[in-house]
Amino acid sequence: MSTHRTGKVWVSGVGWVKKKVTEERDYSDYESDSWALLISFWRWYPDRLCDLLRSGEADYANEELIQRVMMRAFARYQNVDITGCRGLTKTSTKFKQKLTGLLLWPGTKSSYYGPSYKQMAAIGSKTYRQFEHDYPPLAKHYCVESESVDKFELSTPLKSSFSISAYRGDNIHDVTAEEYAQEEQPAFDFEEYKRVVLPAVRLQHMVNGEEDPTYIPYQKHSITSAGRKQNHAYQTRCKDKAAMERGESAFVADIPWHVVVLSLMRPYEWAESLKSELTPEEWLREMEARYTGADENPVVRDEVLTESRNIMVMEDRHCGDPEAIYIVGYDVSYEDGARNAKCSPVVVKCTKQRQFIKRDRFLKSVVYVDDWPPPPSSVIQAKRLKEIWYRFCMEGGGPTYIAIDGWQYGKAVIEELMKDMHDGLPPLCIYNHATYTELELPGAIPIIYPIKAGGVGVTDPDSEMLRYAEIQFENRNVSLLTANLHEGIDAYKKFNRIKDDYADASIAVPYLKTRTLVGQIQNLKKVPSGSNMSEKRISKSIQRDSWSALKYALRFAQVLEKKMYQELHRKPSDWSDELSRYKGVGTMARTAAFMPQGRGLGRMGGRRF
Repeated sequence: MSTHRTGKVWVSGVGWVKKKVTEERDYSDYESDSWALLISFWRWYPDRLCDLLRSGEADYANEELIQRVMMRAFARYQNVDITGCRGLTKTSTKFKQKLTGLLLWPGTKSSYYGPSYKQMAAIGSKTYRQFEHDYPPLAKHYCVESESVDKFELSTPLKSSFSISAYRGDNIHDVTAEEYAQEEQPAFDFEEYKRVVLPAVRLQHMVNGEEDPTYIPYQKHSITSAGRKQNHAYQTRCKDKAAMERGESAFVADIPWHVVVLSLMRPYEWAESLKSELTPEEWLREMEARYTGADENPVVRDEVLTESRNIMVMEDRHCGDPEAIYIVGYDVSYEDGARNAKCSPVVVKCTKQRQFIKRDRFLKSVVYVDDWPPPPSSVIQAKRLKEIWYRFCMEGGGPTYIAIDGWQYGKAVIEELMKDMHDGLPPLCIYNHATYTELELPGAIPIIYPIKAGGVGVTDPDSEMLRYAEIQFENRNVSLLTANLHEGIDAYKKFNRIKDDYADASIAVPYLKTRTLVGQIQNLKKVPSGSNMSEKRISKSIQRDSWSALKYALRFAQVLEKKMYQELHRKPSDWSDELSRYKGVGTMARTAAFMPQGRGLGRMGGRRF
């Protein structure tokens, strides 16, 4: 019986079945067509290889559709530009594709470049550890050659390498640029990338001493969140998009937050919470993956805006300098739905400049910016505006003015400002008593300048205000609060000797609102309007209330500068001394004094009869 069972096994319902002899796999035929086909399949579908070798304890059990699209694009195209929202896993997806590709293409050298080596080394180390946890069969082929604060390198036994470094004279097969559009500190150094890194991408994959025709050489990929349209990242994206449309080896994708939420990679509440925290411009860049700003005919160039942000200490009241002149620009709004523009005051501090060539031009420092939803009545608007105006007044100092929109609802706010508001402050009236004289009260202060903006036949043409604002920014006559929020708060507290942190939130408001102001300026471009130029919003979701308030304040600064120019350049007449002798004398007496002495009037000209 035992002999009968030798080499057999019992199978329920079948009976005794002869055992199959286990055959060992001979891997010496790995160069066969079947293995070549399998490797080529994984090269073009790296996500399938990840599916096959993913650990059962991996933190992510699957590759989502958008991740598969990105991995296949990275594997198949020479130039790839992915502009994606936060939470898209751009970095980890690129790492997985690259680390599988280095195994499938032996002997290739890949480089990873970003804003700073310290930042990229930390990202590389963290991402590799996640890859090591999720894909152990793939990670075991790699050896960590270097892992420090500013350096991270990997290598394989088949001479493939992955490094976060760049130096002149290097030789690599491909490069990936991380956070390609980043402008915050540290900014992406495009000049170094262009001069040092890109020339190093010059190797071709070789097989038996010949170029591999199946390999896609000189791959230059970039992954980033959106930035400004003047940024090099946007220019590269447009160039590659044109190449993609021509059918060349290029792939460009702008992936918004909807894809992340619909792929169940992040919950909807996550996106909603970010929307409440970010400004409209930041939301468009970080979540909508849309580049902002005018790519042609900007109202103010981004380089100029960046240089103008040099004021460290904001001012929420008069600085105490008796020669300083403050102008409170105010854009009026009213309740008309949730998407209506806000009311915005922008305080411009005008000081005389020391340079001789600029002696008739003020340095206009935007020291305070704020906005709020429209109050339910013009009375409340007038009270809030007058309260800000009073904070920037100084007894015995230079005057403080209000430049306000004088049309429609703004007219009602002006009328309220001219009334006795029972606040212990004198009523206000129009500058130089130019208009609304019938509403003036005794003792009113002439500091209101109503902006009558428009096209033709107005006192303040839109084209002139736009032209003046652009020129003043270009000539560095306008300064804005610093972009570094924390340094600004520290500078304000140090200047005012504040040691506690209770007021940090209120101190931060003008700095944060200045970011909004800059975003509004970047969202504008100049367009022809008749024989002049006018401004147009690129994205309708970004308002321009703070920009309008700044424009009004600059307009009145122009009026004051014209007056100062006339005073500085008014030359005394050669007859001044002689005429001063007869000041106050009647006209006939002055005429007689200049008549020639003698009989009669003498010849006065004309024909002689």
